[in-house]
Amino acid sequence: MKYFLEYNGKKYSNIDLIDTFYKLGIKKGDILCAHIQLFKFGKPLLPRNEFLQTILECFFESIGKNGTLIMPTFTYSFCNNGIYDKLNSKSEVGILTEYFRKLQDVQRTNDPIFSFAVKGSNCKIFLKNTISCFGKNSVYDVLVKKKGKYMIFGSNEGHALVHYAEEKNKTFCRYFKNFKGYIIDKHNKKNININYYVRDLKQSYVCDIYKIKDIVNQIESYSKEKFAGDIIELYDSKEYVKAICQKLASDKLAIYKKY
Repeated sequence: MKYFLEYNGKKYSNIDLIDTFYKLGIKKGDILCAHIQLFKFGKPLLPRNEFLQTILECFFESIGKNGTLIMPTFTYSFCNNGIYDKLNSKSEVGILTEYFRKLQDVQRTNDPIFSFAVKGSNCKIFLKNTISCFGKNSVYDVLVKKKGKYMIFGSNEGHALVHYAEEKNKTFCRYFKNFKGYIIDKHNKKNININYYVRDLKQSYVCDIYKIKDIVNQIESYSKEKFAGDIIELYDSKEYVKAICQKLASDKLAIYKKY
């Protein structure tokens, strides 16, 4: 047992986190895509890298040797500078994802904007090239087809999986924009272009996280557990996307608000 976190005077161990994962419904062999926000959970009791490694070990203990762990390592900066270096471009979505992507045997996808770090028995199926960030062969596309699980680890104002459903439904307030640049992989540099289903600024609509949660938190597979100072939520990715798509089919404003 290793205590790694403290919140409101109570210490939490790796065993506590693993038990929480099991309560949520994580099982051996799962394909798990986890979006991480650590700020509100509490005070780390270990040095930075040991703290992060302890959390990762809890994930791998829960999914087992036949499981697969996926974390976002998005690089929105590509939209401005046109450079995506698979080895050196830092993840812009949290310290745990940045730590994870640099570990041994972790593979990073080629999408220059919405890349993911992947490790596990099903790693290779997520490394396909795609012409669209949320289209065919994207990580979310494969995750849904393989009935993988989607985790929100901590308070998160954005559910990125919803963008896959938006592209699938060709929603009224987004359009495809092509971004071009270079991908650097070790010593090779080559041209790359990707279609990103971006928000149409003329429409003045944005995703409403509260509307999204009202929809997806009603699906049968949804589970939620409090851990230390924050919450962890788990969804079946296929059910999540189906619920959003069904709502958008009947109401084009189902997940949007004016700004």
